[in-house]
Amino acid sequence: MLCSCASQKPNEKEAILKVAVHSEEYKTSLIELWNEEYPENELIVEVVKEEEIESKLIQKEALDYDVYWIEDAYVPLVINELLELDDKVEVPLNTKFNEIFNIIKEAYQPLMATSDTYYMLDLNVIENNKLNVDKFSTFESMDEIENSFYYLDNIYFTKYFLTSNLNYFPSKEYGTLNFNSEDFVNALKNYRKLYELMPSGDKKSFDNWFINNSYASGFITTNMQLREDEEINGGKYKITKLPTINNQQLYMEANSYGYVVNGNTEYPNAAKNLLNLIHSKKGVQLLCNIDGFVPLINEEMMNDFTYVNDHLKEKTYAMNYMIGRCFIGMSDSEGTVLDYLYLDETINKLKTCDLENVEACQLELENSYQEWLK
Repeated sequence: MLCSCASQKPNEKEAILKVAVHSEEYKTSLIELWNEEYPENELIVEVVKEEEIESKLIQKEALDYDVYWIEDAYVPLVINELLELDDKVEVPLNTKFNEIFNIIKEAYQPLMATSDTYYMLDLNVIENNKLNVDKFSTFESMDEIENSFYYLDNIYFTKYFLTSNLNYFPSKEYGTLNFNSEDFVNALKNYRKLYELMPSGDKKSFDNWFINNSYASGFITTNMQLREDEEINGGKYKITKLPTINNQQLYMEANSYGYVVNGNTEYPNAAKNLLNLIHSKKGVQLLCNIDGFVPLINEEMMNDFTYVNDHLKEKTYAMNYMIGRCFIGMSDSEGTVLDYLYLDETINKLKTCDLENVEACQLELENSYQEWLK
């Protein structure tokens, strides 16, 4: 990583920045904001698909941009080719994503995120059954309600049940799972308690809970037609964070994205000023005006912004209770060490573990894990 360690400086007089952005709408609004703040310098902006950037990074091809957008998982591939960024920005970074990879945080600032899955309340079901929305803040209180929560007994969904205590993932840089810790035991007990409180639903009902309004809450994926159902069928939904279990928050997963500065830029001052502008209140508002990526705004600052629709605001809130998909850290393989948790063999061990003799379960998991790492 290259250092340009100084406080904010004026743009280089002749600076013309070439920038790769994520959408046409964002391109238009970013150019307008830049021209408002820095009318003396030109911004050449192109919309570049995520796949195109990732392909070049994997193939180790040079990117001909001063500033470009990138998914967090790919930053380690170019960490030594990026310029170090200012450590403070106007809109504080969401730390659950900023601390995903300690090794990259000086060069990468998470700005926005996307998730394939969200937790959602069916407000029509809740209102028709005269239920209190507050009941859906904990799984214990939801246990009192029939058909309160739908999920499939599939690791795609149940992986979130293992997140009540993230401290058994002790190293974000070295990628380890600590099955021998008390933190893991607590997470395992919460995981098993949730299974007992909330039996999984019929596999055939994956979409039907949403289509037929048969449950008060559940997971919604991006292929479910939420907007269409609201517009055509009068559906009424609210996206929110997962409930707690044993007073501990559960977390879902998301991919974060941000903008980085190419270390080869001829205009480091202008490039860093652009990054600071992107992370300013005016810059983050641009994301709030577009129904696309979810801005990573900390919960306490959410009311400082306006949102293009209610669901974007709801997702912004929910992102405060999500963690990065690769929050363990990168390895030389295509996956991360977290993948061990997703194996059928591992899930079966977790479900059948004798909690009265949890040490034996921990030892079995640890031995299996170490063998898998080989």
